[in-house]
Amino acid sequence: MRPLFGAAWLAMLPLAVWPGLERPFSLPKLIWLVIATIALLPLRSVRGSASAGWLAATWMLGFVVASLAAPLPSLEALALGLAAPLFALALTRTSEAPVTLLAGQVVGATTSAAVALAQWAGADPFVVAGWQPPIDGASVRMRVYGTLGNPNFVGVLMAMTLPLTIAVLASTTSAGRRRSAWAALALQAGALIATGSRGAVLGLAAAVAVYAALRWSRRVRIGLAAVALFAGLAIVISPARPIDTTAAGRLHLWRIVLPRVRQAPLVGQGPGAVTLRFPEWQRSAAREGVRDRRFAGLTDHVHNDYLETLVERGLLGLASLLAPLVVLAVLTVRMPRPIAPVHAGAIAAVAAGAACALVDFPLARPTELAWWWVAIAIGLQTTSNAGSSIAPHASRLHDA
Repeated sequence: MRPLFGAAWLAMLPLAVWPGLERPFSLPKLIWLVIATIALLPLRSVRGSASAGWLAATWMLGFVVASLAAPLPSLEALALGLAAPLFALALTRTSEAPVTLLAGQVVGATTSAAVALAQWAGADPFVVAGWQPPIDGASVRMRVYGTLGNPNFVGVLMAMTLPLTIAVLASTTSAGRRRSAWAALALQAGALIATGSRGAVLGLAAAVAVYAALRWSRRVRIGLAAVALFAGLAIVISPARPIDTTAAGRLHLWRIVLPRVRQAPLVGQGPGAVTLRFPEWQRSAAREGVRDRRFAGLTDHVHNDYLETLVERGLLGLASLLAPLVVLAVLTVRMPRPIAPVHAGAIAAVAAGAACALVDFPLARPTELAWWWVAIAIGLQTTSNAGSSIAPHASRLHDA
């Protein structure tokens, strides 16, 4: 029961919503993540990856050190930074079947995708239930917020989950489960298109490229062609702002925030510093000539997790963010071929999150950060367990 117990906690994470709260989408997910971590940590039954433990410890150390050095750190940001990797470690240490955890992620994300598609069709389940969520903007795109509160957030979650769904599909021979996986793929792809998120398309492209590199086959080549057409369609029909306007807005934010790195280059200004200090930074930048009326206003994040990490947690924090990417890349290159679908899917999901983090802030949100760390932990676990329970899938399903 333990693997199913862990997968259930995981599946429910993106669905945690509390109508009436000031932040009805993000805060319930953080609370759920903390409660799930506390519930799962005592259930350790198998030895996890030592590499995952060290990487998680380094990540958490960056948060703790930055918080201690900051005059007023965000306790919420600190809680998220600590809970997400602990949650992932707890999951992988209480389950011997990584594919079960991937299935939990697929169930949760697909349910959110179904809600997003209903919203796109004009049948918002929340409105039907009598709640009008506090969603900014009235465009069709902004109304496709799923259970996450923003179309970009939904798009990123779909980009990270699509390779996991492909891995689940490739890891089963059950006709019923394969049909379910195909249906999940269709819902996730439809939701990604409906969001109009170009950042999500970037993440999906990274995921597909990584999966194809790890499991090159005729089916993968066909899949690449399909994704290329799919990505082009998503970009063409996107109702988002013109891409040059979006890019100018991102660059404006980065010009305001980047000089703040010099103030605390080693440990940063503390978790949540962007939210707390951006008004001050914006006024200071305006006095120095960095101003643009189109983008004047407050923001909680700078839409680049790497820059935000450098500002808030310094070089130590940035190193702890990049370390999992480097370790996974090195270990994966050394793995014997063919690569198991579960491992390939997990690595592709990590790549999707890392790519989206260039233009968004998925690693500052509960669901996406938990998804990312679970994929990291599974990728490291399947690396260390190569030749054990995952190996039969690699030999039997090498052409998936």
